[in-house]
Amino acid sequence: MIQVLSDFLGRLERVVLRALVVLIPVMILVNVAARAFRAPIFWLDELAVLTMVWLAMIGLSVTLKHRDAVAVTLLTDAVPAAARKGLRLASDLVVLAFAVIFLILCYRWFDPIGLVNSGLDLEAFAAETFNYMYQEPTATLGIAKFWFWLIMPVVAFTASVHALANLLVTLRAPGADFQQVRPGAEGVD
Repeated sequence: MIQVLSDFLGRLERVVLRALVVLIPVMILVNVAARAFRAPIFWLDELAVLTMVWLAMIGLSVTLKHRDAVAVTLLTDAVPAAARKGLRLASDLVVLAFAVIFLILCYRWFDPIGLVNSGLDLEAFAAETFNYMYQEPTATLGIAKFWFWLIMPVVAFTASVHALANLLVTLRAPGADFQQVRPGAEGVD
C-alpha cells in the first residue's frame, strides 16, 4: 500500500514539475518583453522566484522517490552485496528520519491545532504564539506567504512516503544478491 501511494504521489509530482518547468520560462519571458516595453511586471519576478522554490522542493521529493540523488559510491562498490544492503538500509533510515523530522518541524511551524484553538483568528493566534507566519505578505504580490510555504509540509509528507517505500523495498530485497535496488526497476514492485 505504501508503494502504491508512493507511485501515485510520484506520478502527480512529475505532472506538477512539468507544469512548473513550462511556467517559469513563460513568466520570465513575459517579464523580459514587458521590460523591453518599459513596463516591468514586478510581481511576476517574485512569482517566478517562488515558483522556482516549489520546483526545487517537489524535485527533491521526486529525487528521493527514484533514488536519483548524487551519491558517492566508492564504499558501496567496494563491499560485498550483504554489506551493500546494510549501507543502503542505513541510508534509507537516515533519509526517512530526515523526512519525518522535516514533517514534524512543519507541523510545529504551521501549528494547525493552535490556529484552530484561536478560532482561526490570525491576530489572536499571533498574539498567543508569536508566530506571524499567517500574516506576513509577499513583497509585491500582496498574498500571505504561508500559501507559498505550504509546499514544505506537502513535500515533507511526500518525501516521508517515498523514503518509507524505499526502505520497504530495501528490506524485501534478498541480502545475498543485493544490487542497487530502485523502486519501479524491473523485478521490484
